[in-house]
Amino acid sequence: MSLKTRVLVLKRLRAGDQDLLAKVYGQGGIFDVLVRDGFLNTNRFFGAFEPFNLVEVDLKQRGGIALPNDILRVERFSYLSKDYRRYRWMCWVSLFVLKHIRFYDERLFSLILKAMLMDPKGKEGIVRIRFRLEFLSISGLEPRFLKEKLGRGKVRIRLSDGSVSEEGEVEVNSSILKELVRLRGLKSLKGVRLRREDAEEIERFLDLLIEYHTR
Repeated sequence: MSLKTRVLVLKRLRAGDQDLLAKVYGQGGIFDVLVRDGFLNTNRFFGAFEPFNLVEVDLKQRGGIALPNDILRVERFSYLSKDYRRYRWMCWVSLFVLKHIRFYDERLFSLILKAMLMDPKGKEGIVRIRFRLEFLSISGLEPRFLKEKLGRGKVRIRLSDGSVSEEGEVEVNSSILKELVRLRGLKSLKGVRLRREDAEEIERFLDLLIEYHTR
């Protein structure tokens, strides 16, 4: 079976002495592309399957592995990762996708690509939070507390639907939940500030919600 599609390269591995195995995200979700002799600079696909590149490719399926027939276009976003700060950010996006995303959705693809090309410029924590919130929304997993009335003090959250419940598995300070409601409603993150300790607590909480549904 042959397929022409766009894929975002998340990771590459060496397979044997000279072959390259790329983990990509595109139609079909996350899958592997094997490039025979892909580490040789004489190979016609050399440099195309670098991490973070967006590749329009003609693929053929061989068992659980895809093989490239032809490269139609390459957008070499890997060049953006020459800055170490950007490299760390792009690695975070890739690792999130590899860990949590199992299916293809055009809206998710656009969200991932947008995040990959973004320069957080010192707002990494806030941008990671917004990314998680948008991921939950697109995936149909938006937590109910975002639309519930929140009081003061600590509350318990049920991981299955994100609702406030005395039987919830996770205890969270309501001020943290209110920050999430605020961040979700913002159209722009310009000028937004968040204490580092609060950002870290929010990220840990959101990861618990996400891991519950994607483990």
